[in-house]
Amino acid sequence: MADRVHPVTINSDHYEDILSPSSLADRFHPTAPPAPFEPLSPSGRSDATGYSQATSNFQPLKAYTAPGYLSPPRPPPTVVGRPPLRSPAHKRGRNACFCCLIVFLSIFLLLVLAVGTAALVLWLVYHPKIPHYSVEDAQIIKLKVASGNGDSSNVGQPIQNPILNTDILLTIQAQNPNHKIGISYSQISIDGTYQGASVGQCNIPGFYQAVDNTTTLSARLNVTNSQLTGSQGTALQTDISNNDIGLLGRVDVKVGLKIGSWTTPHVWIHVECNIQVSPPTSPQGGKLLSKSCHWKWK
Repeated sequence: MADRVHPVTINSDHYEDILSPSSLADRFHPTAPPAPFEPLSPSGRSDATGYSQATSNFQPLKAYTAPGYLSPPRPPPTVVGRPPLRSPAHKRGRNACFCCLIVFLSIFLLLVLAVGTAALVLWLVYHPKIPHYSVEDAQIIKLKVASGNGDSSNVGQPIQNPILNTDILLTIQAQNPNHKIGISYSQISIDGTYQGASVGQCNIPGFYQAVDNTTTLSARLNVTNSQLTGSQGTALQTDISNNDIGLLGRVDVKVGLKIGSWTTPHVWIHVECNIQVSPPTSPQGGKLLSKSCHWKWK
């Protein structure tokens, strides 16, 4: 047992130095913090450890790359979270546009409602009716087709350079069926055609037509040496020989309704009448055979 025990000799002076108050104070309350460790530049490295504390000119270490090596590009930054909110000014502008649209639609709807209400009241109070127009009579004083070259031709044969001479007197009736509304006429125009060729035109001065009134108008249509096409001249010559000529009369009137002391804006009304007449050379003379009138909006 004595061989296995190794006695230890303790130096009392060294033990007293360790347990002295000054030594303990330095251990538990150091007077100054230790200096931080700083890496050294490659120039101050030693062969053994790679660092040398003797170098005072410190430079931070840099990554070493081989010549010609290109670093890979960095990936784009990733946006995490909600997108940025729009500015308050943009929101105010959008709200202002929305408010303007609401105001405009409200005003438009109010105007439509007011106009509709006024029209309904007028309809219920006055019961407006459309005026009637018709051709009551026609006198064919002259209706002749001839050759402009002075040549005579038989019926059914083409006419060289055909010309037309007419003198037609029409009697037109305008009726106002309204009991409380008068009609103000500003313009009246009457045209007569045969297969598109004019047989005369007449303008009648404007006038005022009272309520429940029927007015008879006279219109005289005449043309002199009016040029026709070959087909028109041949067809008209055939109709004259058959004592039945089809003409188209068009009546264009610009009217306004007068309600009390107020007159509405004038608008155009178009009426077309298909009339059949006989020529002056017929046994019964030139007169109206039949008629058919209808409205036309254009």
